[in-house]
Amino acid sequence: MYINPNNALIQDPVASSALRLMVNAGKRERVNKGTLILIEGQTCDFLFFVVSGAFRAFRWVEDKEVTIGFTFCGDVDTCPYAFFNGLPSLDIIEALSDGVIIRIKKSDIDKLVLEKPELKEFLTLLLSHYTEVLISRIIEHRILTAEEIYHNLLSRQPDEVAKIPLQHIASYLGITKERLSRIRKKHRN
Repeated sequence: MYINPNNALIQDPVASSALRLMVNAGKRERVNKGTLILIEGQTCDFLFFVVSGAFRAFRWVEDKEVTIGFTFCGDVDTCPYAFFNGLPSLDIIEALSDGVIIRIKKSDIDKLVLEKPELKEFLTLLLSHYTEVLISRIIEHRILTAEEIYHNLLSRQPDEVAKIPLQHIASYLGITKERLSRIRKKHRN
């Protein structure tokens, strides 16, 4: 789920306040590079706020690792379908660098919603925002070249993207590592 501080959603005072409530209910954790935050098949009973670090969500499709997306400082991440429906996750979320997250259990969020009903509106807003991100990503992958998508990603998060292994970016773009290397080389010159 991509929610970044540069996003208008977080700049909205009501949404920002709701996010703070959720974050305050969570548990701060240091994670090492390579840590799997969420494992395929695990019941997804939490979401997490990224304080620092870079993360990727991926799935195994026909014995191939397919990167779905990346999250960075200021983002919220989970497997939304599994989280909202209390189901096992289809996604795997991995730390691409050492980082800090705040893990917030669904049971704690549910308690907060009972105390502060406006939080339910925030969760709906969060989910609708995520849906729009996915739709934008689908459109981006249909009308832009891999090179253009790479540059969009790089322009949004240049420092973080520089830390992501090439094979994960290539998987996200749907191209080979070699092709991505040529794209990167072409634009360094």
